[in-house]
Amino acid sequence: MSVRAALAIASLAALLVPAAALGAEGAEQQLAEKYAPVVGLKQHEPCAGTGEPYRPVPVETVLGQSDVVLLGPDGAVVKGAPTAADLYGKGDGYWLDFPGSPLDAGCSYEQWFNRIAAGKPTTAYAHIVEEQGKLALQYWFYYPFNDWNNKHESDWEMIQLVFDAPTAEGALGQTPALVGYSQHEGAESATWDDEKLEKRGGHPVVYPGAGSHSNQFVQSLYLGHSAQTGFGCDDTREPTRYEQTQVVVVPSEATGSDDPFAWLGYLGHWGQEVSGPNSGPTGPTFKGQWTKPITWVDEEWRSDSVQVPAASSVAPTATGFFCTVVAKGSAIYLRFLRNPFLVLGILVAIAMFAVWLSRRTNWSPALARPIRQRRDAGEIYRSGFRVYRSRRALFIGIGLMSIPLGALATIAQKLLFGVTGLSALTDVAVEDPVIGAFAALLFGAFATLIAAMLVYAACAEALDRIDDGEQPDALDAYRGIVPALIPLAWATLRMTIVAGLLLVTVIGIPFAVVYLIRKTVTLQSIVIEERGGTSGLKRSGELVRGHEVRVFAIAGLVNGTVAVLGPIIGVAMMFITSASLGFINLVSALVYVFVLPAAGITIALLFYDLRIRREGVQTSPEIARFEAEQRPETPGETGTSPAPQGA
Repeated sequence: MSVRAALAIASLAALLVPAAALGAEGAEQQLAEKYAPVVGLKQHEPCAGTGEPYRPVPVETVLGQSDVVLLGPDGAVVKGAPTAADLYGKGDGYWLDFPGSPLDAGCSYEQWFNRIAAGKPTTAYAHIVEEQGKLALQYWFYYPFNDWNNKHESDWEMIQLVFDAPTAEGALGQTPALVGYSQHEGAESATWDDEKLEKRGGHPVVYPGAGSHSNQFVQSLYLGHSAQTGFGCDDTREPTRYEQTQVVVVPSEATGSDDPFAWLGYLGHWGQEVSGPNSGPTGPTFKGQWTKPITWVDEEWRSDSVQVPAASSVAPTATGFFCTVVAKGSAIYLRFLRNPFLVLGILVAIAMFAVWLSRRTNWSPALARPIRQRRDAGEIYRSGFRVYRSRRALFIGIGLMSIPLGALATIAQKLLFGVTGLSALTDVAVEDPVIGAFAALLFGAFATLIAAMLVYAACAEALDRIDDGEQPDALDAYRGIVPALIPLAWATLRMTIVAGLLLVTVIGIPFAVVYLIRKTVTLQSIVIEERGGTSGLKRSGELVRGHEVRVFAIAGLVNGTVAVLGPIIGVAMMFITSASLGFINLVSALVYVFVLPAAGITIALLFYDLRIRREGVQTSPEIARFEAEQRPETPGETGTSPAPQGA
């Protein structure tokens, strides 16, 4: 037989039986490369604290580094610049320690990662194991840092493909039966032809949550409030950068310290030991799914994750509030771990300040009439509630009308920004975090600001008419502010722009707070005194001057309560009911429009109080009679405050 004929026969045989020619190891490599995942990481600006600065890299990225140490159970350094061989056989009491502190990460870990990961491939460790006659193809991702609500050195995440075949050779001839993505302590599943599973050239696309690396199928904002789903919100939304992973097939266990994958024999922690949930995690071989992947499917996988609905155009949502509070709460917790006495001191100081403020005011009498009256802060709070209660239909109507008005404001926003070109700010925001913050403020708060402006103005108009002896309804109140719409809009826009520009500079935050305090009663000045926008802004500054602390206490408490009450109720519903997030956000928004008029009433009463204080003392017969009743009958007698007689 000629050499040419022999080569032809050999080539034909290789085509006919490729798996057999490859052998078991070759088939596993081919299978792993066939489905090597594509990782869609959220884009970020360097050291901006947003997006995802890390990517999956080989473990050798951190091993052997001169600034990494291996600590023993007693906290002493066992080895500097540890290698995989040094890790082999070490148990749960051992910890890798990277340079920096996860409790005060700043940008140090990102800069360190950029240095040590330069030139390293985006890597997925493929692990193949059979259980119950099925084959699990796992891809493990190693991130050197987890920068989410919990912050810790190193993070191991994975996805798993399940085949209805016991071997890699058999799996090569079929598509996966199931796909599962790890998400915190749980996982979400999909079939291979499921619409939510995105594929590129036959490779599954994975969207890790920014900072948490919780693997998601779809780009969205996800809410979790359990160990299985995480406690907080995972963000996989655009813009995105895509990385095709390079596969490294690993065995189920290392054979010794000289094994190329000796790090598989390390049962210690891949990061620093820290209090709470911020310690470094253990590695893949410590996880139950490493040896029991199908059992993990049966016991832990769920069919979906909870996506946060689109934001309301009327009010802050319960879901948005939850995401923000958890993130801020985590930051406070981390600061507490770093410096507990400082945090406790601040909290005690805030509590003492609140007690001090409450004791510096009178809470009685709380009279609903007359509206135009000088009142202490406590009297303003209680009187506002009585006014609302005495005319519930009027003020609830004013609040409910903000829903269609807010929807119209959203439409107007899109038209206005489209015509003027302001929508281009969203494109610039990707490159410039300062412009991005301002654009988020302008775009995100526009409809809410308009709705609040109209409700506050309508409440002021209604109160002014009531004190003149009229009986207005909600439509009357809104009709009455029509002539003032242009001044109201101009003043609101000017306050938003000035405060927004100050806020995004960070150092201008105190000036923004002072500015907003001085403009607290601008809308009331425009409506009640029929002023223009600029004149109303100036008038508010005149009335507030000298009363800044008092105005801040009143307006801050009232507006803050209104802003968070609905979301707090919504968050409570998330934990005690099984209602959908859309329904919960609807309830949150409805609470908002019911309580918003209460704030409008209170700020209007504050306006009248400030005007009377500026222009002269005015005491109604009701107030005079109440004060007379409180005078002690004998010298030195203090008496007690009886309930106000009538409202």
